[in-house]
Amino acid sequence: MNKCINVFNFKILSLVAITSIFSTLSASTLANNIGINHSQLEQYIPLADEDVLLKPTGEGVFVYLDLNNQWSVHLDYQTWQDKEQAAITPIAVDVDLSSIGGSISYVQDNWYASSSIGFSEDNISHRANRSRTDNRQDNTQVTSFSGVLGTNWLTGNWMFDLSMGVQYANWSIENKILNSERAQEDGKPAEEISTSRSNSSTINASVSAARYWGLTQTQGVLAGVMFSWNYQFSGDENLTTFNTPPPPRTTRSQPATSPNISTNPSRVTSGDDNYGQITSYLSYDINQNWSVDVDTSIEVATTNNNLSWAMGINYTF
Repeated sequence: MNKCINVFNFKILSLVAITSIFSTLSASTLANNIGINHSQLEQYIPLADEDVLLKPTGEGVFVYLDLNNQWSVHLDYQTWQDKEQAAITPIAVDVDLSSIGGSISYVQDNWYASSSIGFSEDNISHRANRSRTDNRQDNTQVTSFSGVLGTNWLTGNWMFDLSMGVQYANWSIENKILNSERAQEDGKPAEEISTSRSNSSTINASVSAARYWGLTQTQGVLAGVMFSWNYQFSGDENLTTFNTPPPPRTTRSQPATSPNISTNPSRVTSGDDNYGQITSYLSYDINQNWSVDVDTSIEVATTNNNLSWAMGINYTF
């Protein structure tokens, strides 16, 4: 119970911080940006006789604030939910994901550095059927710390980016079995709880290319592709494979003139200990203040090569 209260308080305080910073800098002449999106992930839940594919969807809010010409901060919060009935096993599975993170970046000429912190929570409930109470609950919480160093440059209307980063993550996993009244009559406790803790360290590298087409003075289209690779060099491989919090969102939803179009891995990514990801994206500047975007990502060299997508709208002020 205390864990749930702490997580709730952490999320509320973070949202208050986002609102406060947004209100403070709303009159700034720098290129600040706020966006909302709708996205979908893929997550396989292993059961005794099968793996159940869930496709949780949800909404998120993202804030980018330029403190000055060199320093900027990024804050985000997002949730996803889904329910699915297993085909073979008489089990219904509910998944509830949430993610919150923040980062601070520094830009000098064509170089940039970024450090970030993120928190992800993955709640999975198993039920004998949708009308009954849970008979099992799995809760995975991950706190991660990341650092990225990169460079980008312009060639005509083309933008290129190279970056390398490192991430350390703390894992806390709680598995709870809720026994029925009949099981309790046979001597079992009302709840059987097992917990485990671990950590993992990952290095990553990415390369991206994007092109901008100006349609009018205030309208334009930005299209690009990014390839990233992640290698986990310490920690339990099985831990990160079977307990997968949501992946980070790319930060290219910033205005097309932003010097940083690389990823910002503020949260633990999904997948195995050694895997890649290909992301393609398209953004349209409606006018000087408003833009819309869509992106899709697919994992490479993972067990299921999960697919995700997102669409959003952004306001620059």
